[in-house]
Amino acid sequence: MQADDDSRPDGADAAARAGGAKTPQGSQSRERILQAALELIGERGYSATSVDALCKRAGIMKTALYWHFGSKEGLLAALLERVSQDWTDEIERRVGAEGPPLARLDHALASLRELVEQRPRHLRLVLSVLLERGESDPQTRDTVRRIYDRLSASIVQTFEDTIGQPLPDLDLVAHALLSLQQAAALRYLADPERADLERFFSFTRRTVILLIVDRMREAGLVPPDAIAGGN
Repeated sequence: MQADDDSRPDGADAAARAGGAKTPQGSQSRERILQAALELIGERGYSATSVDALCKRAGIMKTALYWHFGSKEGLLAALLERVSQDWTDEIERRVGAEGPPLARLDHALASLRELVEQRPRHLRLVLSVLLERGESDPQTRDTVRRIYDRLSASIVQTFEDTIGQPLPDLDLVAHALLSLQQAAALRYLADPERADLERFFSFTRRTVILLIVDRMREAGLVPPDAIAGGN
């Protein structure tokens, strides 16, 4: 397969791209490219997805991709940032409403489940890019790390807002929650018809409650013999 031209425009061209992307036509073109990349890289992997294939799927000229993103790597970075922003926006939207602690936890879990069921391409993209490029590409590792750090920070903030104060090791609780979500996503991607997400996320809910109560016990906010309720 012929290597793609990955040259980057100079600063003046980059500034022109930024201005062009603000026009309606430019915004639509950029969105088509991002959507095509989400579909193809998730399906085929990064290396097996050529710029020609991306442009054909998006229905644009190759120059448009370089105009908006500078290179194939630039497109990947923009796509990962978009996925990260979509995830955190969804979680924050769901848990931003006032309500009792368990209701807010349920909102957070519902948003994570929705990512598994309704946006599997997002999860497949991140997993495939990390497996394919993470070992050899520090920039990719850093970008994926920042995605999960941003998600974790959003979840921790939700916990703290609900409880009313910081607790020790809430970042580990958030990482446990995201790990369980990733396990659900892998199961769903492998066999969506047999993946019992209702049972899986009910177990996740119970696990997170137990972990939070344990952290509250550690901080002296609940009696040492308190047991987390599951309802």
